[in-house]
Amino acid sequence: KRRKRRKLGQKYLKEIRSYLSDKPTIVHLVDKDFSIDNTIDDDELEKLKRTIFEVASQQRYWGEQIPTTWFLLEQQLIKLRDAGVKVISRSDVEKLNKEGTVQIKDSEEMDLFLTYLHETGTIIYFNIEVLKENIILDPIWLIDALKLLINAHPNLPESPAENESQSDSSVDSAIRQKWRDFKDKGILSPELVDALWTKEKYPELHANKDHLLRVMEQFNIIAKPRSFSEIGVKGHDPDAPITPEHMNHARLCVAIVTV
Repeated sequence: KRRKRRKLGQKYLKEIRSYLSDKPTIVHLVDKDFSIDNTIDDDELEKLKRTIFEVASQQRYWGEQIPTTWFLLEQQLIKLRDAGVKVISRSDVEKLNKEGTVQIKDSEEMDLFLTYLHETGTIIYFNIEVLKENIILDPIWLIDALKLLINAHPNLPESPAENESQSDSSVDSAIRQKWRDFKDKGILSPELVDALWTKEKYPELHANKDHLLRVMEQFNIIAKPRSFSEIGVKGHDPDAPITPEHMNHARLCVAIVTV
């Protein structure tokens, strides 16, 4: 049974490598594969840990000395993350810096510091105009947000309940259609995002929705279509390009691979 699972795992790994063979992400793959059975104490797990350490030690920043100011500010950000803070503004990071006994000297060094933390996987930060004002302190939180989209399902009754108003019924029907568009066409609408990242259940996701979607776009997880004709948005010139004033109406095309 264990051998059968291992063989199946190797088959999936081969398919993944084949799929990624002509993708930009292929440069991030190492030569070794690990098929791990998490139902047992699998010795492959130790091999995986050793390989991760070996690969990490080859990174250009491994063993580099960093300024004391960077270390102290990093520790403050980690404390905030551990306390449950998911996103922090750059201005708040700069305030924390000014409160320290030793400080990062200027905006340019702050950019270097935040980029360093991003490259080491501590935070998610992009030094570009639309993203640099907000920093994700917990990268796992972004993954959880993405999982909510990947695992999206209507989770709504096929027919309205007896005490449900006609208005509520039409809303549910509209959301179900948005879900079908997502499932069948890969079109992720703002309405579906709102339905999945609800203010009541996921207040931080909802509050940071725009930033999260831009980060996902930066990671090439989602992409805006080049024109409305690609997605058939009504009420606009079908050949008009998407411009900033259209962003609230633009749909996002999603291509996600899950294994």
